[in-house]
Amino acid sequence: MGTRNNHRGSARTAARMAAGGLLALGLMMTSSLVSAQVTPVEIESGDSSLFASRVLTAGLSNPWAMRWGPDNQIWVTERTSGEVTRVDPVSGAQQLLLTLDDVYTGAQHEGLLGMALHPELLQGTGNDYVYVGYTINNGTAEAPDPSAQIVRFTYDESLQQLVEPTVVIEGLPAWNDHNAGRVVFGPDDKLYYSIGEQGANFGRNYQRPNLALELPTQDEVDNQDWRTYSGKILRLELDGSIPQDNPEIEGVQSHVYSYGHRNPQGLAFGPDGTLYEAEHGPASDDELNIIQPGGNYGWPAVAGFIDDQAYVYANWSEGPEGVDRNATPIPDSVPQYLESEFEGDMIDPVATYFTVEDGYEFGAICGYICDPTIAPSSILYYEAGEGGIAEWDNAVLIPTLKHGVLYVQHLTEDGQEADGLPEAWLSTQNRYRDVIVSPDGRSVFIATDAFGSAAQKFGEGLNTSVLHNPGSILVFTYGEEGGGLGIVEGNDHQAAAGSEAGTAEWEDPNTGNEAPAEDEAGDEAAAGAITAESDVTEVANLGAPKYAANCAACHGPAGQGGAGAVLAGNANLEDENFVANTLIHGFGYMPAFGNQLSDEDIAQIGTFIRNSWGNDFGVLTTETVEAAR
Repeated sequence: MGTRNNHRGSARTAARMAAGGLLALGLMMTSSLVSAQVTPVEIESGDSSLFASRVLTAGLSNPWAMRWGPDNQIWVTERTSGEVTRVDPVSGAQQLLLTLDDVYTGAQHEGLLGMALHPELLQGTGNDYVYVGYTINNGTAEAPDPSAQIVRFTYDESLQQLVEPTVVIEGLPAWNDHNAGRVVFGPDDKLYYSIGEQGANFGRNYQRPNLALELPTQDEVDNQDWRTYSGKILRLELDGSIPQDNPEIEGVQSHVYSYGHRNPQGLAFGPDGTLYEAEHGPASDDELNIIQPGGNYGWPAVAGFIDDQAYVYANWSEGPEGVDRNATPIPDSVPQYLESEFEGDMIDPVATYFTVEDGYEFGAICGYICDPTIAPSSILYYEAGEGGIAEWDNAVLIPTLKHGVLYVQHLTEDGQEADGLPEAWLSTQNRYRDVIVSPDGRSVFIATDAFGSAAQKFGEGLNTSVLHNPGSILVFTYGEEGGGLGIVEGNDHQAAAGSEAGTAEWEDPNTGNEAPAEDEAGDEAAAGAITAESDVTEVANLGAPKYAANCAACHGPAGQGGAGAVLAGNANLEDENFVANTLIHGFGYMPAFGNQLSDEDIAQIGTFIRNSWGNDFGVLTTETVEAAR
């Protein structure tokens, strides 16, 4: 582990060497039968045939955190329903333990998040406690004012329910983005809680100040004003108070254990007490970190290492009102800082996924899904022991949202550095949210998001919103055969659109049916310019199946919203320039479709949206789409 001028880590070195070749040669090609995620370096794939696979249970509303209980059941939080559910790891039977009545749920980052089980739960000591972190709304539906809190519940064994809520800490920062929210019970009998920086200075929140490097004052701590806890990892006593041995940072002792974090969704201890963290980067440089007391991890001044590679800190929050955040280059009116200008002491990441050189064209391949990040959603240390998965011994397991794989990052013997690049295992067309392993070390359980975009593994595309096992827990059992999850073998991590990769069809394991073929006749009929004189109904009809394929998973089949905005009766759609720009360039967490869809495709989808579900705004022309590009 180095400070700001000590750039170590074999994973990073390999990534930078490969990145230079990438810029000169473009994406490498292979002859695999299926496409998977695009990465800027070649990632080896593990032999998934070593595992049997099946869906353990389905119908969960965005499972977020899983814990193996002392009753040999899987305890899981469901983000959007605000429920804690217990799942039998053999039969998949579900039992509801708790439904929160005050949870505030949003499209991506709000809701019931992390959970920790007291190590003495069901041990007869009276400490039958479960700690959960979730967001609440202190405002109104029209003007939300969210905050986060940690609440302790008591498990009543006779009722088999979680009862007696006790607030541990409240008033923590929350917003509509990057809330993180992992709750961990430490070996020191302390609670650890990760908080993101709420997406400040980014996307739809680009003019909100980023507080990840701002530390609390003594007055703020005395007044229990936790506003600067944004972008931090906290360490708390079980009653929510500040531990006496917490680090003193710049003369103030608070709950802050480390700072300078972007969206640290992964947090887990190793057997020797090492605290591992996985963190989302911007368009590059997702991070694997080891958390040190009082440590500064650099964000937003630094992404990954201090290397001035493919990242400049543009402080949009100090730019003029209404500045165009899609402008290229960044307007001079927005303050900009090189990473090398950062003067604080910073702890380097153990590894980045992935560092690329200046000049890398972000979004050029297939939008953010193909950018050089993996979207690490959790982390778990794994030790094989005598009967476990020998191929994974002394590694951290990192599930990924974008790639639908479990990255296995091997560590050096002392667990303090990355040993080479990660390997990709258990690849399916899903968004992997969390991972746990059975006590015998042989069954791997992975929770999947109920909606969102991911790397496409079957067909000709590179990204998709069609998830094969949404809202599920998948189980992969080592040393057994069988199952029908559609695991991708021989991943082509360097696939590019138009290559021989990406021709395989996915077969639904539940029905045996192949994915439906596209209507080639409809595509042929769609060719040509769409003008103001074009028939609205005809153009909208051509856009309907393309909306279903590209948009409905987030915006709903009837435009009712979900992960994406409500489109039904949306007055903003009257502005055809707004519609065209949003479809082409993206908006907030909505991906850009400009590099995936033709002008005609976008005009057809836009026309369908602008004239469905109570909207009546006319044709979106290809001329408007061309101008938006």
